[in-house]
Amino acid sequence: MKYIVIGLGYFGSTLASNLTSQGHEVIGVDNRYEKIEEYKDIISVVMEMDATSPHALNSLPVHDVDAIIVAIGEDIGSSVLILSILQNSKVKRIIGRAITPIHRNILSQLGIKEIIQPEEETALMVSSILQIKYAQKVLELNNENAVAELSVPEKYIGHTPESVNILARFKLKLIAVKILTGKRGIFSLHDENYSIEYNIDLERLLNENDILVVAGKIHDIKRFTES
Repeated sequence: MKYIVIGLGYFGSTLASNLTSQGHEVIGVDNRYEKIEEYKDIISVVMEMDATSPHALNSLPVHDVDAIIVAIGEDIGSSVLILSILQNSKVKRIIGRAITPIHRNILSQLGIKEIIQPEEETALMVSSILQIKYAQKVLELNNENAVAELSVPEKYIGHTPESVNILARFKLKLIAVKILTGKRGIFSLHDENYSIEYNIDLERLLNENDILVVAGKIHDIKRFTES
């Protein structure tokens, strides 16, 4: 797939780099020469450009990509102007980044339907993690339900999934088990050092490095981790 990412700050550069590493074609745009130099060997294509200029922005293949992500955060004026130009150009898919509720509201009024607010979402995720013992990652589906990645609670280390039986005892669905296959590093919860086992071996003993991926009511997840 093809993407344009405008704004190569921390969020935009991370997004563009990840998309590139996943095999997508990415054009990274920024008006700072030092950012172009920093990411020229990491992102598919990088271009130094003032994207607030309609002429410059329309020189990009805006109608030939699957999505354009305006990742500019702090400079709200530039963010709004660029998104307005793209909206008027009837680009297929536009994703805007907001850094405050007011910024989000402005983008909504522009007609931007896909708005992300990564700082707020990260804060909410951290809040969820802090509230659930053994939680490594939590995706809240609504106020009552979530999908969570949990370290194996200490009392269940050395037990089998069948003996723990979290479905019957805690009303939780065990979706997968992440099993450590290499040396555990700082970011090992999210990298290739873990294999994902969907066809769970119910007789395999759980160990302290395993991660349980479960889904269900948040209060049931807490009940499981605190039992």
